[in-house]
Amino acid sequence: MIDATLPLGGAVLLPVLAAAVAACLPRRARPWLGVLASLATLVVVVLAAVSNLTGSVQTELGGWTPPLGIGLRLTGPGALLILMTALVGAAISLYAAALPSGTGGPAFWPLWLGCWAGLNAVYVSDDLFNIYVALEVVTLAAIALVALGGPPAWSAAFRYLMIAVVGAMLFLLAVGLIFAQTGTLELHAATDSLGGTTAALAVSLAATGLALKVALMPLHGWLIPAHSAAPAAVSPLLSALVVKASLYVLWELVLLLPQAGALLAWVLGALGVLALLGGPIMALRQSRLKPVVAYSTVAQAGYWFVALPVIVTDDSSAATPGTAAAAALAGTLLLVLSHGVAKAALFMSAGILKEAYGTDELDALGGAGASMPMIVMAMGTAAVSLAGLPITLGFSGKWQLATAAVIGSHWWLIAVLLLGTLLSAAYLVRTLRPMLLIPDDEPDVRPAHVPLHVQAIPMTLGLLAVVLGFATVPILGIVSRGGL
Repeated sequence: MIDATLPLGGAVLLPVLAAAVAACLPRRARPWLGVLASLATLVVVVLAAVSNLTGSVQTELGGWTPPLGIGLRLTGPGALLILMTALVGAAISLYAAALPSGTGGPAFWPLWLGCWAGLNAVYVSDDLFNIYVALEVVTLAAIALVALGGPPAWSAAFRYLMIAVVGAMLFLLAVGLIFAQTGTLELHAATDSLGGTTAALAVSLAATGLALKVALMPLHGWLIPAHSAAPAAVSPLLSALVVKASLYVLWELVLLLPQAGALLAWVLGALGVLALLGGPIMALRQSRLKPVVAYSTVAQAGYWFVALPVIVTDDSSAATPGTAAAAALAGTLLLVLSHGVAKAALFMSAGILKEAYGTDELDALGGAGASMPMIVMAMGTAAVSLAGLPITLGFSGKWQLATAAVIGSHWWLIAVLLLGTLLSAAYLVRTLRPMLLIPDDEPDVRPAHVPLHVQAIPMTLGLLAVVLGFATVPILGIVSRGGL
């Protein structure tokens, strides 16, 4: 193991301190602090990820070993997720600073930085109670950020709060059961000694609570209004980052307890198939851009669960290269990374279009490709990655899942991937079509001017979702280090 206390602890403490300072600063100074803190956090996270290149990282704050001390652990998948969070988080901070009207007010900065600290804490914590606390910090900050959308968003924020409370209670109950049987809250130590009916009950309770937070269909009812009504700078972080924290913890529990989670993995896989099919159908029925993009998250979440049965039931470990389990885990993680980058670009673009046109009704956005070509191009590149077309990171993820299906003879998975890809392409093309066509009549609304440097932020993320496809091999190398 490598001693990496400074970068791992700094990844959490730096945004916490920045959030506290931002809450005390006048509103004009907050964006400057937020951008500087985001760039500094990105540097610290890169150092933490680099320390993972030779294997899993484990350390304790202050030199105190658990249970007195706080154990930190960064695995290969955790390193990729915390790095993706830093990259997208820095882009969101730049976007919010450049588009103040999209933040919902000065409270955005301390809430966003606090949320970021919670996200990083989830990925580096090796203590179940600390993970619970970090998840609640993320969730409560996210709910408050949704409420910044004003009175139209308050009902969505309240619904989000109610769902979050139920999810938190279920997860905390699972933590209590694990501690009662094992006498420890260390994640990896507890799962090593946990077994029997208690393990199955604990992982089922935790998975149900976390699936609520991830919005796995049919538990997705809160996500659409929350992501749609949130301010322009909040929707990208909700979709690209916040739901990933609960997803990562769910993965850890199910994959570290494969015997207890075998049946559960099939249930989650079936719900993943439901999301892959139901999400696009619901997206096709929407008339506004932000709800379409929100339902896209519901649909894409299906990919994060559909391969769980392959990973859990495969005879070999997911840490063994060349196995169906390893390919399925790698493919799923690639799709999560692709979604984080591409969905941030989509929601940023949707926010800019709504800012420029005063509405996100698809019928009112006709000809946007001519008036705002950079934004429509950003949406197109992001859509290409989400659909999983060749050379993108999304394609690499689906290729790995297909490889896992072939290795393990899970032919049903290939059929699901093909159908999901076709449905995804259908709603994405339907969304972009009116923007690419030139209306016959003079448009009723001419878009307001949006500076090019603001438009360049989602454009950069959209291109990144495509370019990262060329970095698939080194990314896969990081996935295999340290397991979950």
